[in-house]
Amino acid sequence: MPKVRLWLVPLVVLGTVCGDLEAQSAQAFSLQASGLVNAVFGSVFTGLQDGVGGEAQLRYTPGALSVGAGFQFTIHQLENRMDNGRLYGGFMEPRYRIHAGSNVVAPYLSARFSVLKVGFSGGDLSLSSTFIQLNGGGGLLTRLSSRLNLDVGATFGYNRLGSGTLTSRTRGTAVPVESSSGSNIVVRLGLAIGLRD
Repeated sequence: MPKVRLWLVPLVVLGTVCGDLEAQSAQAFSLQASGLVNAVFGSVFTGLQDGVGGEAQLRYTPGALSVGAGFQFTIHQLENRMDNGRLYGGFMEPRYRIHAGSNVVAPYLSARFSVLKVGFSGGDLSLSSTFIQLNGGGGLLTRLSSRLNLDVGATFGYNRLGSGTLTSRTRGTAVPVESSSGSNIVVRLGLAIGLRD
């Protein structure tokens, strides 16, 4: 987490000196790529540690309200195992930009609904279940140029792992996994590029 904060300082300073630019994307469509930190809490998946990863999304911004859809992934260490756990899948994210009187920065409120699969790095384990995240939060957009925005955001929300079967190919075992729930915090740092006027 400290490394994420150190990256924010020069980027935010750069954004605040970019002149009289609108803080919201001037283009109706934009493409965003971000780094993610996904901290999970509770018994949603036994032994799943906090993870890091990324996302890509396409966003439509007709006004203060915008809608994005994309793909996210995070990699998580598993307690007492050599394998890593992977959460990956699609999401939808509506945002509402708050007018704060600045042409450079703009805060926003956001919600996110993600439907994810759970995978494992070693190839031995597989899980027939779906991982759902439902989050709410917000962030800050900083205008870097006429087509480029810096996005810093965080959301807090609910995790749910559906019931399924955890299978080990080498051991030939299939263990039932009960449905469970927990919470999460997702922190994002990314860049959004306007695609067309």
